[in-house]
Amino acid sequence: MGKIRILSEEVSNRIAAGEVIERPASVVKELVENAIDAEADQIIVTIENGGRTLIKIVDNGCGMSEDDALTAFERHATSKIRTVTDIFSISSLGFRGEALPSIASVSNLTILTRSSEDEVSTRIEFKGGRLVEVSKTSSNPGTTIEVRQLFGNVPARRKFLKSEVVEFNHILRYIHYQSLVYPHISFRLLANGREKLHYPQVESLEERIRAVFGDSFFKENLLRVDESKDNIRLYGYMGGIDEEATGFDKNYLFVNGRFINDRIIYHSIKSSYEPFLKKYRTFQHGKIPPYIFFLEIDPAQVDYNVHPAKAEVRFRDSGMVHSFVKAVLTGKLLEHEDAKYSVIKEKIRETSASEGINKVEARIFNNKTDKKRFSEVERELKDVYQPDIFKGREASTEELQRRFVENRQREERQALLPSEEEIVNPWQLHQSYILVATEDGMLVIDQHAAHERVVYEKLLQRIHGAPAESQKLLFPIVVELPPYMSSTIPQLLEEKKDLFYNIGFGIKSFSGNSIVIDEIPAELENWDGGEIFISIIKQLEDELGETEDFRDGLAKSVACKSAVKAGQKLSRKEMLALINDLFACDIPYYCPHGRPVIIKMTIHELERRFKRIET
Repeated sequence: MGKIRILSEEVSNRIAAGEVIERPASVVKELVENAIDAEADQIIVTIENGGRTLIKIVDNGCGMSEDDALTAFERHATSKIRTVTDIFSISSLGFRGEALPSIASVSNLTILTRSSEDEVSTRIEFKGGRLVEVSKTSSNPGTTIEVRQLFGNVPARRKFLKSEVVEFNHILRYIHYQSLVYPHISFRLLANGREKLHYPQVESLEERIRAVFGDSFFKENLLRVDESKDNIRLYGYMGGIDEEATGFDKNYLFVNGRFINDRIIYHSIKSSYEPFLKKYRTFQHGKIPPYIFFLEIDPAQVDYNVHPAKAEVRFRDSGMVHSFVKAVLTGKLLEHEDAKYSVIKEKIRETSASEGINKVEARIFNNKTDKKRFSEVERELKDVYQPDIFKGREASTEELQRRFVENRQREERQALLPSEEEIVNPWQLHQSYILVATEDGMLVIDQHAAHERVVYEKLLQRIHGAPAESQKLLFPIVVELPPYMSSTIPQLLEEKKDLFYNIGFGIKSFSGNSIVIDEIPAELENWDGGEIFISIIKQLEDELGETEDFRDGLAKSVACKSAVKAGQKLSRKEMLALINDLFACDIPYYCPHGRPVIIKMTIHELERRFKRIET
């Protein structure tokens, strides 16, 4: 008997499921995209237990006949492409023809569908990939698909799923993505019998953005982008070079209606920002300002067939795309820089140069203002220029001897009782890194990461029983949640109220989208009218995508937002206190997210770099 065999339909479907269906959100993605391709303008997603128990998608699209519905569960069955040529010009979201048979192979699936031409609907039921029943019934035009017990017949895959909260957040995030791309479609999401979000149909992208992020979105310092060239268009919104707090803190990129992680475009965006961010030292730690970009390009210039879940693309002419995006964004940032310079000059005219100007504005003004070199001043004033006018007289031998004796006496007094500052002698580089000399070299400490580690360990101690250290607000703050957070966050805060109290938050009441807070952790110096709380919650959502331990995620998110920022000036006493606190930590060498806090450079390495020694 030969060694090479043809895989059975059941095995091949499960292999495809392993590529296409990673988690419940993958099922939601495939089925919602099918609904969009079916021209639905109303889509309802219902889940239970984070999608493990039930995923139900209801749409009012074109539906299918019985023959089409049965054929759709065959491998490589699709209505999106016909010929090889079609593969190179994809204009629909789904086209592989693997989603339905793959999902059916790892769950119990039921589909109820009816086209507008049919009088009755078709109901088809699968269990573990096997066809169980085909029947006729009644329903409205459109398609309803129920997926129950996902990975129930593949326990090895099921155990890799995260907690219900984590899986739900992945689904919630995907619905947000799709709602931004398709404002003309109504999206509803229900979880465990409760409506979590509802975005009704609107006419424009701006209306949908306002519905998702709130009215404050357009009050932020955002730059509107809309440029076209030949068969490519880039539009959306991007953060400026001077503000770190915006109404949203994510990076969104959509290519022809798909949320995409693309290295080419990300590199072009980063390359556009970097010269400005380095010049003005904003958005440290490799971050770039948030953006929402929509790229429309001729489908023939994009290959979506490079990733099973269509999360990545390949451009036929990646150099052209990179150059176009970079040119558009660089031009917009230059316009923004010039506009900021004009505003700053007006501020200075109206007030004194030191009032109302923040650090970044001062850097913009200094950078944009032409300064004459000393040599130019010397040439212009050559008639009155006297190079020796400030030359001091030479000291006498007796005076030099007196100074020498005084200096020696001063040094001896200081040597008797040197201060801790003098022993450690820390100094700050670019207001971001602390440098400390050691016996055999020097330490470079990332001040944000160091303080983040210190605060993180303090918060963990409070969570596990240490007394909370909080500061009472003179007047309670009312924090307004953005619309896209109001469906999930109040319930989360109510469930975890004690944990928030343990770390120092006094959360008093809820009313609609409003939260009343009267106490905050002692470490939160810049409360910023409550905006920092929104930032903490956003950070917490990201943390919960990486860890199932809510306590750890909460401590990390509060620590990140409480820590001193890169670009913040510290006194020597503050640097010394931070260093002492850092080395009192259980794990001083890494921040809570695993990035290094301290880099050590030895004298030997320095001498080698300067080629003072051979090895």
